[in-house]
Amino acid sequence: MEADKSLVSGSMALLVLKLLEDGDKYGYQMTSELRQRSEDVFHLKAGTLYPLLHSLEEKGLVTAYEREAAAGKPRRYYHLTKAGEAALREKETAWHTYADAVGRVLGEVPAVPGPESVRGYLDAVEAQIRWKRARTVAARELETHLEDQQEEFLAEGHPPEEAERLAVEDMGDPVAVGADLDRLHRPRPQWGMLGLTLALLLVGGWLRYALTRAGAPWDEDLDPLRCALSVVTGAAVLVGAYFLDVSRLLRWAKWVYIGAVMAGVLSLHLSPNVNNASYFTRYVVLFYPAVYALWLYACRGKGWRGLLAAVAGGIPLTVVCMCAPFIQGMIQLMVIGCFLLLLAIQMDWFTVPRRQGLAAVGGLAAVMAGAVLWMLLVAGYNAARIQILLHPEIDPQGAGYQAVMARRILGASRLMGKGGDLSIQPQTVWGRELLPEMMLPEWNHDFLPTTMVYKLGWLPYLLLLAVLAVLLLWMLRRCACQQSQSGKLLALAVVLTLAVQSAFAAALNLGFVLFSAQLPLVTGNLHSMVDCALIGLALSAFRSESILRDAVVPVPRPPQTQTA
Repeated sequence: MEADKSLVSGSMALLVLKLLEDGDKYGYQMTSELRQRSEDVFHLKAGTLYPLLHSLEEKGLVTAYEREAAAGKPRRYYHLTKAGEAALREKETAWHTYADAVGRVLGEVPAVPGPESVRGYLDAVEAQIRWKRARTVAARELETHLEDQQEEFLAEGHPPEEAERLAVEDMGDPVAVGADLDRLHRPRPQWGMLGLTLALLLVGGWLRYALTRAGAPWDEDLDPLRCALSVVTGAAVLVGAYFLDVSRLLRWAKWVYIGAVMAGVLSLHLSPNVNNASYFTRYVVLFYPAVYALWLYACRGKGWRGLLAAVAGGIPLTVVCMCAPFIQGMIQLMVIGCFLLLLAIQMDWFTVPRRQGLAAVGGLAAVMAGAVLWMLLVAGYNAARIQILLHPEIDPQGAGYQAVMARRILGASRLMGKGGDLSIQPQTVWGRELLPEMMLPEWNHDFLPTTMVYKLGWLPYLLLLAVLAVLLLWMLRRCACQQSQSGKLLALAVVLTLAVQSAFAAALNLGFVLFSAQLPLVTGNLHSMVDCALIGLALSAFRSESILRDAVVPVPRPPQTQTA
């Protein structure tokens, strides 16, 4: 006898969590097991189950992943989290208290019904879901469940048409199901982070023009029209990336990786050289940590072969960085790439023993760190640069000139307002006298923060860094709350890229000059547009969290034995 729905509805979350306590299960498996364990008392319809599962997932009580079953069909499994286990204990205690109270009042009372085709049912459900991207995700999961139910009815001897009709009837009202899924699967706007990014972009554009317009006669990049165009274009790129369908990037992750490598190689051949480095390649390389995160996603679920491919995928990206050459980009890619790879192993993306995988990648990271340190400390030219980094006064008119000038400008700066006399003899170029701060090479690009400190004071600069730090920490916190592992890794790659850039730029503008570095959203017109694209990509992953689905992880199939 089927239980009264009004008596069961309040305990459905408890029953589902209890089913998952024994191990991960997919939807149809849960409804079948619930009916079996309750001796046909609980008939949980899929139209009730899936909105409930998505609600539990949203609360962090369960997580979901796709896995290939023995028959080759991908199924979406649900896993009980630590928070879910704690919630289960609380609900069990509350239920026992309630049941005992009802029993004492009543005494010991023994435990005492649309469209007919699958396609029609799915169409009716999709019609209730307003977000177009969510329709496909929800319909795919429901269709898998309907197929499982239909197969069971066929196994019971029902004709195909009747089996399909019974499976559809068992799902419940499609309008109610669609309304529940519409409520759960909606875009999650990131207006706060989007607005803060646009504010920093505007401030950066104003600083590039207001602080460096005196150099416009010598540098066309400082033209006010160019600065304004970069801000407008950056805002458009940010909004465009924000509304990007990240699920398509994940679906075509391997081709995105190949395209990024080809773009890097082409930029090496076609880009002009500025200061003995490929100019446009450095901007392509800024995307490489996020591209590597997509490559890791493409390699998941393939065991040690996939882990080896994941490691090998970093080699072409690193080679592009070295050929540029772009030392900051190479170090940034190696550090962030190793961290992402370790995190992917921790999340069991490659289905290898976790300790062995972490040990293998940890050993590789140690070797790479040793190679970088050897390159910086032992190799002649770089070793000399390290010495100049720490003691620029050794060569104040040569390799240490930028650091010495930057530190002199910072030393003459005040807390608020323009700094004092720099005691620098003015020079004339093209009949115009250079301002003292213009004697610092890259004063209007990499050293724009130093120029800002000298002209506006330390307090505005520190406030700008604080706002940038708030944005990055806000994004990092959002990464930690991300339900989708693929979305989390992609957004984390963006946040770490911006954080490493900020750290290098801050060190450079304190007079520790090792290589070029730019402050995100502040330094450089083209660089700011690239930063906007990266931030928009991360915000798009946050916005689409409710529909991002991790790809199928193949499970090794047991060998088939031949019978005589």
